[in-house]
Amino acid sequence: MFKLSPFDAWLKSMEDEQEGILATVLPMGAYQTENEPKRLFFSKETLLIGDLGDEEINLRVLEIGRRKLKESNPKSETRTFTLPSGIDIHVFIDVYIPPSELMIFGAGHDAIPVAKYAVSLGFKTTIIDQRAFYNTEERFPSTNRLIVSPIDFKEKIKIGHRTFIVVMNHHMEKDQETLKFVLRSATPYIGVLGPRSRRIRMLEALEAEGILFNEKELERMYSPIGLDIGAVSPDEIALSILAEVVAKKNGHSGGFLQDSDHIHKASVKEPV
Repeated sequence: MFKLSPFDAWLKSMEDEQEGILATVLPMGAYQTENEPKRLFFSKETLLIGDLGDEEINLRVLEIGRRKLKESNPKSETRTFTLPSGIDIHVFIDVYIPPSELMIFGAGHDAIPVAKYAVSLGFKTTIIDQRAFYNTEERFPSTNRLIVSPIDFKEKIKIGHRTFIVVMNHHMEKDQETLKFVLRSATPYIGVLGPRSRRIRMLEALEAEGILFNEKELERMYSPIGLDIGAVSPDEIALSILAEVVAKKNGHSGGFLQDSDHIHKASVKEPV
């Protein structure tokens, strides 16, 4: 059976849009090699391929990589380790995270600028609406479009932990059916268009059906949606929504930078 090399497994993870780590020993200082560099690949499922030449260093790199795969915005970096012989080796830990996805439920007119800005920011953008005459390529270029009704959500839609959700059906019952599905998913963010009173009415209606959500599920629900920038027009509202999504993706709460301490602090690397 053909076995992938660490580098080939790394390329395949990118092709399949699967998270992965490729660690490579760099030929620097006293440590040189004439052969292919030592490499170790692993995925979130802890698939291990390759070897860095020392079991202890393999384990330490695996620990670092696992931490990175849990971060909202992990960065590649070079780490230095000391072999039992006393020689320092430099390991480049390269992180591949597939593009985050924005999933918009509802293909109304105000969804058009939301999709446009999401695409421009590099989000893999998906529009979900069963109305084929609204959910078109002309209205939503460069997006994935799913013509699907709520009854088929579970079968045809996959939501991961890097999928961000915007619910803007402009229809109470459709939004409720959408919430039944997305609040049970792995998404870290569910933005729902409409005032807080509407959110309360929807959750009360679902509770009357016997559908209850726990605190952890509900804390991912943002309604009203968006950052408070005084948005009025559809484009301004879309900007407000995407600003909140980006803030959530990057682990920030939003707000003015002049009031933020983190922008003035130098980053400190965590010791191995």
